[in-house]
Amino acid sequence: MTTRLTFLILLLSLISHSCYSTDWPVLKKYDRERIYKIAMPVGGIGTGTVSLGGRGNLQDWEIMGRPAKGYNPGPGRNNSPFFTLYTEANGKKDLRLIEGALPFYEYEGASGAIATNHGLPRFSEATFDAAYPFGQVNLRTPQIPVSVRMKAFNPMIPGDIDNSSIPVAVIDYELTNHSKEAVKFSICGPMKICSTESITSIK
Repeated sequence: MTTRLTFLILLLSLISHSCYSTDWPVLKKYDRERIYKIAMPVGGIGTGTVSLGGRGNLQDWEIMGRPAKGYNPGPGRNNSPFFTLYTEANGKKDLRLIEGALPFYEYEGASGAIATNHGLPRFSEATFDAAYPFGQVNLRTPQIPVSVRMKAFNPMIPGDIDNSSIPVAVIDYELTNHSKEAVKFSICGPMKICSTESITSIK
């Protein structure tokens, strides 16, 4: 059984609603060894963007009217925006980030791991399907019987400047239960409100 949840990142607000989505085009597939440098920007033309990383992570929050590569809202590395999946199946409860595993080099730094939210569990397997402005991250892990397909896009309509400039990034989570038992689940996405003062150190 497959369930879909959609989130709109719109004018710094998070709105959820159910949505029916069809199969998306795929021009290029990236396996788990080639996803770590992917950063697909989503957002309307001239309205700022957030990048969808190849692991399903959200990065490069450039929504305050200035370049901000590498910026993530929130104080410190462990307070950046993320989405988590909670599942309960056969009496077993599980909570993990909706992201693939961290690359080895993000565990190294002068003060420890440089990755955001590095201490939280993630999915062990991740691949990326690209066809801009559509991007899909496919996530699985043996710990739970549910796989996740994270689908993101922005309103990129050739020749239509007005609709292509809508300040929105759409993220659609498609969950598939690979077991014969019912699985309870919920998705949560905490996010700090951004301000121009919080990115003054970004060059």
